[in-house]
Amino acid sequence: MNEYKLREATTEWLDEQSFDLFITLNTEVELTKEQMSELMCRLFYKIECDVFGKNINGEWRRELYKYKDKFHIKRAVVIEGDEKRTHAHIQVKTLEGFTNEQIIELLKLEYMKLLNTKREKGFLFHATQIANRDAVSRYTLKKYKIDLRSSFISKHSNKQ
Repeated sequence: MNEYKLREATTEWLDEQSFDLFITLNTEVELTKEQMSELMCRLFYKIECDVFGKNINGEWRRELYKYKDKFHIKRAVVIEGDEKRTHAHIQVKTLEGFTNEQIIELLKLEYMKLLNTKREKGFLFHATQIANRDAVSRYTLKKYKIDLRSSFISKHSNKQ
């Protein structure tokens, strides 16, 4: 399958996932793609632990049910850039019981805490509600592929 067909198939698949939010995350320091991927993993791990909490035995639900969709934030992460100016484009599905604004605020606060940023800097975190899924998917996949390590995509996402 050539590169164009792969990108088109991935774009079509992303459109079908019905993500709600489009988020761009930057850093103040230069990171490699691997470092940015690790940062995204830590960000969503911390948020999932905070949101889903512990069970009555004091164990993190996210750890107990790590393969259950219910205890994860569904997301597709594309890490863009070279060794300098690396940033992440993330499409996120809003959690049940949360509004888009609440998810944005939760992500923003946790990301700023993770970066150890004292004051808000607009270029570090930018989030919008997705109005045109196809345009957002094409933009995020223009040159890069989905980072499977930091994304959470259900194994059963193709079920109808």
